[in-house]
Amino acid sequence: MLLEPPEKRLQLDSELESRLREIYGPRTDRVLSAMIAMPSRYYLRINTLKAERDAIIRSMKASDLRAEAHTQLKDAAFLLPRASEIGTDGVIVEANRFAAEAVQLGAHLYAPGVRRCHGLRPGMNTTVVDGNGTPIGSGVSHQSETSILTYRQGVAVEIKNSRAGLPSIMETPWYSNGQIHLQSLPAILTSHILDPKPGETIVDLNCAPGGKTSHISQLTRNQARIIGFDRNTRKIEKAKELMERMGCTNYQLISHDSRYVHRDFNIKADRVLVDPPCTALGIVPKLAVDTTAQNVENSADYQKQFLAAASDITKKQGTIVYSVCTISREECEDVAGFAEKELGLTLEEQVPILGEHGFDPGHLTQRFSPDTHETGYFIARFIKN
Repeated sequence: MLLEPPEKRLQLDSELESRLREIYGPRTDRVLSAMIAMPSRYYLRINTLKAERDAIIRSMKASDLRAEAHTQLKDAAFLLPRASEIGTDGVIVEANRFAAEAVQLGAHLYAPGVRRCHGLRPGMNTTVVDGNGTPIGSGVSHQSETSILTYRQGVAVEIKNSRAGLPSIMETPWYSNGQIHLQSLPAILTSHILDPKPGETIVDLNCAPGGKTSHISQLTRNQARIIGFDRNTRKIEKAKELMERMGCTNYQLISHDSRYVHRDFNIKADRVLVDPPCTALGIVPKLAVDTTAQNVENSADYQKQFLAAASDITKKQGTIVYSVCTISREECEDVAGFAEKELGLTLEEQVPILGEHGFDPGHLTQRFSPDTHETGYFIARFIKN
């Protein structure tokens, strides 16, 4: 159940909304409302290479966090938010949309995400607002207006209270010691659906920022050959930092456009994960969306290229898992249909089903929808014949 379901709903590009209505029908308004609502649970993955889930949960509870274990995924846990009073009498600091969406979940506000902070000096009580002037967090400033807008680096505001009522998890010892990783439930589930085994060659075609790649290492106890690709060198370096923090070994991360991995590398993989860029309509809560129907179509065309490369490097009877954090049919079921019809892949049943069956003819894919699962996501598992 959503925490404090809003009375208003998200406004979308008219053509995009029309396409969502084609798949969600009378549910559509609930879906759009849920996309701006605060979830009732915030998920994280316990890194079992370094810690036991029950021990981490006990430690979190001792720190006055409402932490609970997921009943089906043995490395997943979640935090329940607490009511939080956001101070509104501080100096106003406006965050851009992307920073604001993080601040309302408890993250500190970093200088690159500040739009304006007139008269701000270090040590001031602040109220962080979004572009509409809605308070989303409050805290204490670490920098002056001049420093923030000139150098654009470091923490601008240390958040003490957020809309979600959560602390900045990335500032905790559990995070810095590599014992936990912030990850949505379906993102955690995706690696379980891939079902990696020790001794296998496993390729992650879209490995940055490293969440699923590190999870694959965890599930195989560092006993598989893991190869990750991303075209952005800076993101590869960030992924390496995460892998090291999480205690992962037996991996190789390569800066390369993985749409051409079949042409440029001699790899035959037992399992391939395809988690390509998408329109991210499923990431909630959102403050606004500027995605258009044309963006969705362009994204789907791009995603198909990664699946084609995955098909070429996968061994016969090997497994391919495709996942995206969005809800458009074009990027979800239509891409899965392309994989079957054009690439000759066969959809397989998934275990477990924590979301709902997708809209593909055989209902073999898995969807998470904002109105029922507090997030949007899509997973398809294929076998190469």
